[in-house]
Amino acid sequence: MIIQKNIALKSFTTIRIGGNSNKIYLPESLEDISRLKKILLLPKTLVIGKGSNIAFSDNGYKSDIISLSKYHNRHISIIDNKYISVSASISCARLAKFCHKKSIAGFEFLHGIPGTIGGALAMNAGAFKQSIWNSVDSVNVVNSIGDITNISYKKVKTSYRSVDKNNILLFLDALLVINKRKVFDVNLLKEYSKHRSITQPVRQWSSGCIFKNPSKNTPASSLIDSLDIQKRKIGGIYISKKHCNYFINDGSGSCKDLIQLIKYVSKLIKNKYNISLTREICIYSNSNE
Repeated sequence: MIIQKNIALKSFTTIRIGGNSNKIYLPESLEDISRLKKILLLPKTLVIGKGSNIAFSDNGYKSDIISLSKYHNRHISIIDNKYISVSASISCARLAKFCHKKSIAGFEFLHGIPGTIGGALAMNAGAFKQSIWNSVDSVNVVNSIGDITNISYKKVKTSYRSVDKNNILLFLDALLVINKRKVFDVNLLKEYSKHRSITQPVRQWSSGCIFKNPSKNTPASSLIDSLDIQKRKIGGIYISKKHCNYFINDGSGSCKDLIQLIKYVSKLIKNKYNISLTREICIYSNSNE
């Protein structure tokens, strides 16, 4: 178990935003996670993976954080040619490549998602009109009383970019269903990857999409794109020209800049379309802020 104090939290996020931590626990094994039971049960403890889809306050975060970046229990295996067992600490891209090499269809959409399987499970991540929970059979988790248990997908309520985690503190691994009705296309992974590189700022500091799509037929990006936005940048955070639902940190951006830009865009959308955009990014701050 690695324990760090007063560490810059921006290094734990893909958008590189955040003040300093209080204490970060980096478990390296299942035994370490078991020893963190009391910490996990604290209401303000955060569990993070690769740090996509999150940002921290400029004043940092004073409650405990558990980072799975050093967790060694990483596995992917095929079971009975029906399921894929995958650790929550495996990156989405690695799972997509594994399935591609095994000629397994249905997981190509995960390739460009910047986080881990655990993060994808926590928010029902997806792309190209697909979401990860559509393929889940069951998950092993640390539940709300700190015990390790298996939960069927039938007992987890999910929706677009949302998962009811009232009984889940931490995802450990997942059993995913191989859909044999889907035909494997050797070119699909390359096509998705090319599409992302053309349409998304994949090598810049961002959290991924800032806003959820209001509906399946109304992408947040199309609403933002329709605006006559004069102020595309606040401080060190700016709206990507490649994909306007991505906000980019130029290296000098702060959480304050990010929040102001989010509020600015949200207000314009509300005024023009009477639509209240919902944030996809989670911004964590101290309770007194």
